[in-house]
Amino acid sequence: MRFYFAHSSKEFTAGVMVIKPNCELPKHNRPFAEENLEQISGECVMKLFSDENNFTEHILKNGDFLKIPKGQYHIHANRGDAESITIFKADGDITAVIDIIRKEYKLISDS
Repeated sequence: MRFYFAHSSKEFTAGVMVIKPNCELPKHNRPFAEENLEQISGECVMKLFSDENNFTEHILKNGDFLKIPKGQYHIHANRGDAESITIFKADGDITAVIDIIRKEYKLISDS
């Protein structure tokens, strides 16, 4: 997984997320921001949780949009054979999340 940040502030953050085939992010939320996604290449399966165990799945294909409300738990997954490329814009403060990504996640392999 790779993130490319175009802008980051307490008001909004924008960038691109690239998910390799057969990978997914852990379940997470954005407590202080609404997340807006646009799929630009490949497919991304979004699991949106209504509670701890119940979720709906949305398959994002090229040109599809999805809005995730502030605080809603979700998972970004790529079940396909090609990279998934998604533009994201978080309306609100996700600076703490970005700090965690920068400090705690290390590049293991770029292959």
